[in-house]
Amino acid sequence: MTARNTRIGARFGAAAARYEDHAAIQRIAAERLAGDIALLPLPPHPRILEIGCGTGLLTQALARRLGPADWTVTDISPAMLAAAERGASLPGLARYRLLDGEHPDGLDGGYDLICSSLAVQWFSDLNAGLARLAGLLAPGGHLAVATLATDTFDEWREAHRAAGLAAGTPPYPPVRAIRPAMADLMGGVRGERLIQNHPDGLHFLRSLKGIGATTPAPGRPPLGAAGLRRVLAAFDEQGATVTYHLAYGMWKKSMQRPNGVFVTGTDTGIGKTLVSAILARAWGADYWKPVQTGVAEEPGDTDTVAQLAQLPPERLHLPAYVLQAPLSPWAAATLEDTVVDATSIVPPATRAPLIVEGAGGLYVPIDDTHMMIDLIARLGMPVVLAARSGLGTINHTLLSLEALKRRGIPILGVVMSGPPSAGNKEAIERFGCVRVLAEIAPLPRVDAAAVDALARGIPPLAECLAALDGAAAEAD
Repeated sequence: MTARNTRIGARFGAAAARYEDHAAIQRIAAERLAGDIALLPLPPHPRILEIGCGTGLLTQALARRLGPADWTVTDISPAMLAAAERGASLPGLARYRLLDGEHPDGLDGGYDLICSSLAVQWFSDLNAGLARLAGLLAPGGHLAVATLATDTFDEWREAHRAAGLAAGTPPYPPVRAIRPAMADLMGGVRGERLIQNHPDGLHFLRSLKGIGATTPAPGRPPLGAAGLRRVLAAFDEQGATVTYHLAYGMWKKSMQRPNGVFVTGTDTGIGKTLVSAILARAWGADYWKPVQTGVAEEPGDTDTVAQLAQLPPERLHLPAYVLQAPLSPWAAATLEDTVVDATSIVPPATRAPLIVEGAGGLYVPIDDTHMMIDLIARLGMPVVLAARSGLGTINHTLLSLEALKRRGIPILGVVMSGPPSAGNKEAIERFGCVRVLAEIAPLPRVDAAAVDALARGIPPLAECLAALDGAAAEAD
């Protein structure tokens, strides 16, 4: 353990007895992260490793949601670890271990879930530390963390600048720069800003001391009394509010990279079939629609894609379910006295990449217990999201992107259909932290020639996957 980590552990240990009296933001983050984790397809009785448990806020939030598990709960501070162990008994097998989470030596790996709430921001190299943790995952295991991002404590830093000083607050990374430094992970990060109001600057400093978060950035000495008074005066003048810029990262360790993408949409009738045809043409891919509804009123999407993308029969794969009514699979199956089971849907084996087209949007029910997003998560494929270009698309698209990120589903990009809008495109890329792969303007005629022309403008699949892996990604 480094000397700095020893100091960090000692300060948190000194605050263990009163930590939860000052940990309002930490409690919110733990509950948010636990809620996201509860949506993951974890196996029964999963092996769980928690890093930086503190007094057990995340531990207990997970125990309420997940039930029995094989728990390894760790912290850098003996006092914090003891406080967590004194909490409610965990369902299943539980062990508590003193551990430097940035350098988790001595663990045997094979974890189904590795999680941490507001601890990894203390790593000296965040992405390298996350990669070491991800290396302990079992194939198909999940890494889920809540950490701090770039705008955290911006008001406190601004008060220092107003006083002609530099804050000792550790620098936090942009949301898009947070990614474990290893190739076989899929997933992403979503951001959230919480504003905490304080009566004054002294109250803010006492709250940090109350949780033990007082270790300055390396090389930054503490302020003298005169400097601190100037900073507090500037901080109080600004309103004594503090931003917590939270980043929730969710990644899955691949057993093997899925050879293809899943095309879904922000709504029904959004142009998924046209997007699927364009991608199949551009990438020389096969096509598969797992669940087809509405065949009583119009031809199935498989025939449409075959004509538009000029696919031969051997590159088309039959749906797992075909239903007559133009409704959700769950509703159509009920009308037709048919049983649909989302867990029985298995993708065909292909040599070429596979374009999988969903039915409707992310929250369209497939059967009594599963929605389209559940199928996407189970198949493990990166997503191409079809969206409109016009009014309302920013809200619908960002909501869909956030839903995917909460499930740790990798997003290859967005395709926008309709009259091009530079403003909407910029907003989706900026606030969704995603690439718009193409904009499809209204077509005078939708035919194979139009699809072929549009396919020539699609980036190569290998390039898109490399960007997804972070090879071509740039931080904000």
